[in-house]
Amino acid sequence: MTTAKSLSLQQLAWKNVSRKVFRNIVLLLAVSLLVGLLVFALLFNNAVEVDLEIANKRLGADIVLVPVEAQSSAEEFILESREKTFYMDDFILDALSDVEEIESLNTHTYLDTLDAGCCSIDEGQVIVYEPNPDFIVAPWLTPESKKELGDNEVYVGNYVHEYLGLIDTASLFGAGVKIVGHLEYTGTGIDRGIFIRKQDIDKLSEEALGSYKKGNISIIFIKTKEGVDIDLLVAKIRNINPRIAIMTRGSIGADVRNTLNDILRIFTVTILISSLLAILLAWSTFSAIAGERKREVGILRAIGARKSHIIKMFLFEAFIISLTGGLLGIVFGHLLIAYLGADFHLLSSIGAVTSLSFNSVLISFMGLGIGCIVCLSGAFFPIMRLAGLEPLLAIKEE
Repeated sequence: MTTAKSLSLQQLAWKNVSRKVFRNIVLLLAVSLLVGLLVFALLFNNAVEVDLEIANKRLGADIVLVPVEAQSSAEEFILESREKTFYMDDFILDALSDVEEIESLNTHTYLDTLDAGCCSIDEGQVIVYEPNPDFIVAPWLTPESKKELGDNEVYVGNYVHEYLGLIDTASLFGAGVKIVGHLEYTGTGIDRGIFIRKQDIDKLSEEALGSYKKGNISIIFIKTKEGVDIDLLVAKIRNINPRIAIMTRGSIGADVRNTLNDILRIFTVTILISSLLAILLAWSTFSAIAGERKREVGILRAIGARKSHIIKMFLFEAFIISLTGGLLGIVFGHLLIAYLGADFHLLSSIGAVTSLSFNSVLISFMGLGIGCIVCLSGAFFPIMRLAGLEPLLAIKEE
């Protein structure tokens, strides 16, 4: 009997929702917009955090040293694969070689782009590195690429390899070079790297070297010994040279995180305003429904429907609207971040974030739940007021 009553109330709720289609669509769209914005904001935040974490882990270094004035440029190359050239003198290497906490260090020097015959690779970075020791490039070489570089031979990053396809020779600053290996995808700036040995830099022309001068390096990667206190080591390096910028795994991307926090604050204000508007719209919609359907409620109460039955019926109507709007909002949020993701260089993991995964499903359900709660909250008080009417008075008022 109870099941039959519940079923009939649900059927009645579905019928009532379809009676005032336009009015309910307005509320549905308000909920979908709220859920869409919320899902987009959460997916965006998750995508940036995931990308920063991946980039830091895959970098392979515990500490990174760069010129003070080039810290933001270095982060852009590491995190966003943007071509950068900046230099500092290599005299600091002698002092670092005496620091016992350092297990190994590797230097990179950034030059310009690779010319592949008829065209250039946008944002491809020529990187001069030392093969021995090397803990940045070597771990990412494909199995068939694990061979030492010879004269006029280079490795290329994953992006450059994909761009060149099957080509195994190219022109580097007007001189022919042979591509003998490539790196797997790392999600960092080295995906766009073209790697040459440090000893081969002398073979390049002055025009090709640009502003580079002998003895210049761009960046120092440091791998610490097991159990070393990173903060103490950073303080020690700062005492050696206070005019150098020091980044650790935890601090790389600090500017990005600060910007992300500012963006999230804007999202939060927008979502709060959208929530308030959705609550007011739900309240207005169900207040109008309450005014129109007093007689219907009075008749239902007169033939035996309880107050709880009336509440359930109208809450189910609100739930239908909020659930439908929430599902549309989930789709909208995923489409929005997939569309806008191409405009954010940092979001290299955007495809993984917007695909079916635990985080994306959790975020979607979270957005759906908040959308339903907002809509039901706005509808609750008009519904309670309508359900509390005396049956006879409700019929007479109509």
